[in-house]
Amino acid sequence: MDIQQEATRTSSTIVPLRAQHLGDASELLAAAFFEYPVFTCYFPNPARRARYLPWYLRNVVKCAQRYGEAWTNPENTGVLLTLPPGHTSLSIREYVRNGFLPAPLVLGLRSYLRSMECQEFVDRTQRQLMRGRHYYLWLVAVDPGRQGEGIGTALMQPFLARADAEGVPVYLETHHERNVRYYERRGFSVLHETAVPKHNLPMWCLRSSPSLAGE
Repeated sequence: MDIQQEATRTSSTIVPLRAQHLGDASELLAAAFFEYPVFTCYFPNPARRARYLPWYLRNVVKCAQRYGEAWTNPENTGVLLTLPPGHTSLSIREYVRNGFLPAPLVLGLRSYLRSMECQEFVDRTQRQLMRGRHYYLWLVAVDPGRQGEGIGTALMQPFLARADAEGVPVYLETHHERNVRYYERRGFSVLHETAVPKHNLPMWCLRSSPSLAGE
């Protein structure tokens, strides 16, 4: 059963995020994540963050489209990005192939090195915690003006139901404590709580139980 078939069965309408919606998706993500700790770390200056965060997240979406899956709804008010078992993190070459080559110039050398340190820690933590087959829930975001309407749940439900049917857990990390309870209500449990060294960036690592992911 593919994710669209599961979406129909659960009455959660989702559609692949196509190239023509890439600009809208990147603007939505930038608005949703403007104050997210990772991006305030990468772009400490709010003016530069407002200018360049859509570019950064546009490239993240392109990576998901190429190596995993990118989903939205017909109204384009939410975005879900995932990576599949066996390819739950990307190499520097893969990031560069999808638009990140100018990142040292866009972020500035100091912020770029900081971003690389953070990403390396995030990837290493995932490898240590999840040694078997698993999906990676890269991100889910909702238009800030539409939050609280169940859009995020509607986007995630078919994906989590598919993983549940396959008996494969889903892994994610969040850098915002208020997100922990949100994911716990959707079948995730905290595996590990840590912080990115040197950058005072907290991180909660969560894993779905296949028996709960579809609830």
